[in-house]
Amino acid sequence: MGYDDSDPEWKEAFLHPRQAQGIVVQFAETSADSSSPPPRDESRRHLPGAREPVPAITVLGLRLSARSRERARTQWGAVLQGARAERADGTLVYRWPGSFMYVAIEIDPVRDEGPLWIEYSSRRAVPLTDDLHPVLGAVFKRRPAD
Repeated sequence: MGYDDSDPEWKEAFLHPRQAQGIVVQFAETSADSSSPPPRDESRRHLPGAREPVPAITVLGLRLSARSRERARTQWGAVLQGARAERADGTLVYRWPGSFMYVAIEIDPVRDEGPLWIEYSSRRAVPLTDDLHPVLGAVFKRRPAD
């Protein structure tokens, strides 16, 4: 586990993949004022017909494999305080207040533990396939947009 609180407005801690079912987990806390909205791109404000840009993708969550329900519950529920739901297929889904993102865990006692893919949605065509990305080294799977 790593910890850095050298910046007074940003603290972070990490769990090593050996401690977190094969992935790096980052905890972050900011003391900066987040009550004001982020600045808008002023160059687009005065263009006739300018619209807010549609994001290319929205990352929804991470799909993982765990060998047991108890290991998943301990890490994502007990340690990281996620709120658990269970899908009809047995997948455990953990969410946190204030975030639309989730961690979905498939329980399989014989599969290696760790990340399976990153789930995303998009209203645009995105040049990603369901295969391992050759540069990023991750698998991305598209889910329906809201």
